[in-house]
Amino acid sequence: MVDNVGAIQPNGMFQYMPASGLGYCDFDSIDMDYSMYPIGMGGSIFSGCGMPYMIPGMTGTNPSSYFEQMKQYQKFYNEYNIEQQRMQRNADLQLNGSMESIEECAQNLKDKIAHNEQDQINEAYQKYIEAVRRAYGDGNDEDINSRAMSMYRRLTGQSLVQDLRNNGHSSFLQGIYQTLTFGLFSQKSAEDNIAEITGQTVHQGEKIEQNAGRLAGAGILGTAAYALAKHCSSIAPKLAKKAPLIGWAVAGLAAGLTFITGKITT
Repeated sequence: MVDNVGAIQPNGMFQYMPASGLGYCDFDSIDMDYSMYPIGMGGSIFSGCGMPYMIPGMTGTNPSSYFEQMKQYQKFYNEYNIEQQRMQRNADLQLNGSMESIEECAQNLKDKIAHNEQDQINEAYQKYIEAVRRAYGDGNDEDINSRAMSMYRRLTGQSLVQDLRNNGHSSFLQGIYQTLTFGLFSQKSAEDNIAEITGQTVHQGEKIEQNAGRLAGAGILGTAAYALAKHCSSIAPKLAKKAPLIGWAVAGLAAGLTFITGKITT
């Protein structure tokens, strides 16, 4: 980089001042129109600059050297502005990206709730909690959880607890579904997830209701197994004779698996 540009300043000649708007050759910070070259047609530091041939008190000025200096300064200033824009975008990412992540995770959580995917609620909620933690920094779990709950209400217009209850099955119906799938699906109810998120225990009434649903589901499966065995009497008479036993076996198996795989809280 040439250091003596300041010597080429008398009588309104070129003055290099990076804070645009302060020098004789003004140009935009980075939005330069390179189609406007050559010299004197705008879009570069050459625009509006006088030619260096007639500088008073100076003789033997080499115009090629002068404009080579200007090209170097032009290149430096372009690179400076590009880096400045990159730093500004990075700062915006650090300031706003974490908040945008919270909004995205809250929306994903709400989508899981709206589709009553109770078994996936906890995973989505943990991702939401981590997004809040990244945005706000260090804090104890209780404070982070409280802030997450508050932000969910502001972002969705409804509290997380109420959203879960409005979109989830009743505890009784949840118990039936859990048994009908032999405990493989619908292992958690909305009340189970609310208890985990808030740190509270499930109400006793909800526990009784869900357990009653589990037994009802076992009865449905047992009855269906009994009816199927009786229906096969023409094909397998021995099977038909054991229809009651088969019905009780299926019901007992379904109920057992449901209580084993279900949440201890209910």
